[in-house]
Formats: sequence, structure tokens, C-alpha cells
Amino acid sequence: MTNEEHTDTARGATPNAETAAAEAKVEKMFEYGYRKSNYGPDELVTDAHGNPISVVDAMLSAKDAAKAETSTPHLCYYSPRIPGNTGSAIRLCAVTGTILHLVEPLGFNLRDTKLRRAGLDYHDMAHVVLHPNFEDLVESMPDSRIIAFTAHATKLYTDIEYRPTDILLFGPEPGNIPDPMDIMAGPYVAEQVRLPMRPSLRSLNLTNCASIAIYEAWRQLGFAGGA
Repeated sequence: MTNEEHTDTARGATPNAETAAAEAKVEKMFEYGYRKSNYGPDELVTDAHGNPISVVDAMLSAKDAAKAETSTPHLCYYSPRIPGNTGSAIRLCAVTGTILHLVEPLGFNLRDTKLRRAGLDYHDMAHVVLHPNFEDLVESMPDSRIIAFTAHATKLYTDIEYRPTDILLFGPEPGNIPDPMDIMAGPYVAEQVRLPMRPSLRSLNLTNCASIAIYEAWRQLGFAGGA
């Protein structure tokens, strides 16, 4: 082999080595909670040993959620219907350290593509708890104050001094099904509050409302844990 051929071979090996190193680096990113780039749309994430896990397996249990120390109140969606809103809420909770409680029945499948399209990656599901009914939420968080956000309230959301143990409760998105006032104004609700808006206009998007509420509560609590 001539010196020129040897140099060409060496030159050819360098890009290959660099490519392999880059691929290894990218592959290392896809650890627990991250979907690999070649996964199909309905393929599951894997645990630290490469075993598949389901979406529900990636969630918190109600027991663990009750024990968790948080810097923001908990957020609860009662019977949400629009997957994109819940997907956005999951991302909201991931970036603020909030725990999201979803109370069934849900109006969608948790693997819904619109839910994922809203920015969800399965690692964010570590901030989510699924409850079969509202009573299960109440029983799992007996020492928490439930604050319901509803247009029927007279008190503004800024009139509350929030605690990390609070649960901020939001009902279903507007639609043909009336708001569940037996829940939103029920005996377990400590306070009812509303967001101000111009009269005779439709309500804000559900997760826009939740974002305003969570960030106000977090502001009051000094943005603890934030950067």
C-alpha cells in the first residue's frame, strides 16, 4: 500500500469513527422515558433494561403522588375530553414540577397521537396520576385543599394564598355535556375561584387557564425549584 493509499484509508476511517461516536452519543440519550427515533407511533418506551413499559406504567401511583413534596399545587383535570389540552398540561406540569391528576372518564385514549403531538414525551408521564373517579382523588389526598376554577365563582384566582398541597381543579372543556357542578361546587371543594375576562366572550382554552393558575401559585411560592 502506498503512502497515498494509506492516507486515503486513514482519511476514510476518521469520518466513520466520528459517525459511530455520534450515533453512540445519540443512542445513549434514549434511556428510560425517551422514545427512540425509529419507534413506530404506537410503540412503547422501555425501562432501564430495555423492557417495554406502557403509558400507565410510566405514571405515578396515587400513593406516591400523595407523598411527593412539590413546589407548586397539584393540578387536576376532571374528565378531560380534548387530548391536545391534556398533552399540553402534561408538558406544563413537567416544566413546573407540578403533579397532574386525571380523573376518569377521559374523552380519549392516552396513546392518542394528538396528545403526543402537543409536545408530550413519555418521560413527562412521571408527573401524571390516573384516578378512576373523583372519590379516589379525594381519598388519596385527604389533607389537600381543593380549589375549583369555575366561571360560576365570584372570587378571583389572585385572592387565594396557594399552598403546595393544594389541588387546583378544572372541569371538562365546554361542550354538549354541562359542567359537573356536583363536583365543582361539591362538599370536598374548599374554594371556588375564576379568571377574569371580558363579558360575553367564550372561555379561555383549558390549559391556558391552568397555566395562568399554576404560574400564579408558583410565583406566590417564590418559584421554588425553578431556574
